[in-house]
Amino acid sequence: MTTRAQTTSSPGGRELPAVEGGLPVIGHAAPFVRDPVGFLLRAHSRQGEAVTFSLPGRRVASFCGPRANAAVLGLDDSEADRRPVYEPLVTPLLGPGVVFNVPEDVRTWHDSLLLPHLRRDALARHAPVMFDQVERYIAPWRASGTFELMAVMHDLTTHITAHCLIGPRFGRTLGPALPALMNQLESAFFMSFVIGSRALLPHHRRADRARETLTRAIKEIAPRDRPEGAERSHFEELMSAVGPDGRSLDEDTAAALMLGWLFAAASTPVHAAWAGVLLLQHPQWLPVLRAEQEAAFTDYPPTTLSPLHELERLDHCLLEAERLHPAVWLLARTAARDLCVHGYRVPRGHMLCVSAGASHRLPGVFRDPGTFDPDRYLPGRMEHGNTPYALIGFSGGRHPCLGMTFAQQMMKVIWSVLLRAFDLELADPDVREARTAMRHRPRQPCTVRYRRRNR
Repeated sequence: MTTRAQTTSSPGGRELPAVEGGLPVIGHAAPFVRDPVGFLLRAHSRQGEAVTFSLPGRRVASFCGPRANAAVLGLDDSEADRRPVYEPLVTPLLGPGVVFNVPEDVRTWHDSLLLPHLRRDALARHAPVMFDQVERYIAPWRASGTFELMAVMHDLTTHITAHCLIGPRFGRTLGPALPALMNQLESAFFMSFVIGSRALLPHHRRADRARETLTRAIKEIAPRDRPEGAERSHFEELMSAVGPDGRSLDEDTAAALMLGWLFAAASTPVHAAWAGVLLLQHPQWLPVLRAEQEAAFTDYPPTTLSPLHELERLDHCLLEAERLHPAVWLLARTAARDLCVHGYRVPRGHMLCVSAGASHRLPGVFRDPGTFDPDRYLPGRMEHGNTPYALIGFSGGRHPCLGMTFAQQMMKVIWSVLLRAFDLELADPDVREARTAMRHRPRQPCTVRYRRRNR
């Protein structure tokens, strides 16, 4: 594998091959927006692991494949800076003073404030809460009926995340308004990325109103929202923390941080929905997963993490959903100086990107890459483990997803409950991607028929 010293040596290397075509001003924006993963796969299949193309106002250096992924994701922010890409997108959504709108040492401190809620002991406390939230959600459902898959996954993941990371009263108080408000925030993301600025479009105005409503609700509810058995609320813990400059958070910054925790979970419903689509398109896996549950859950709902760890086949199905339909299909940075990355010259100011959506479908890495095949993760085959950075749906390298284990546990709980409670089938098995968002969710409506099972 290319070492970091080789990757980021003094500028030199080969010229990046340019993608053909493109128009004045907008460059390759039209085919990129229409089908970004297809665009990148075609470009890399013709010209190799590294290519360059243009979007409005920027030049993009795109890398694809495990070794190229490792080279880009191994760069630190002094070389490949995330701030110029994401700060203009995230700050208007969450407000100033958090994420990329603060110095690096403060951002590291802010991240550390979330970590206590993601450790193993915290995950063990979250597990019964997650089961309870899903069971409560499905309790009013009739003996049979239909539901919209993406909407249900969004509702469940938003309420579970709010309950575990903010407090039990917050989600209950906002009720159905909480997922709707988060949807309005998320809707302002993709167009800003493509056009390079935050346009004054209706979805941005709705996002502004949603942020104000959510921030106000967090400040009103969260300070007294103590989890059962806890002496202090998570908000009170934030307010008592001391930063690297010796100062504590004010309530606006604490509320913005909590809103950021909710927003960071926005990828999880997409991943969970695609897992459901793939399972229902391949129903031969449903008896396998139910048998695994029966063996693991001697008590239901489980009160420890051990039974969840025994759901290896469900793990494999979730990995395959991550591979085929990564919720975050593009990871981008800006070259902070002239670089040599994976043997190619990348001038200062170029956007650097790797695409999980493209890398996960390379036939040289995955056998029959377009096929849903959870067996590829079995011992002895382990296609994702044979080559580091083959799967990057949760990023990796210098900046892996902090909430990966939390998200995986949440998805396992959701599908454990649904498969135990219902017989399920897709109303239309031909489910397409909706390519109008930063996260490529199943095109809606994605209707699922359900019938209650005897439990």
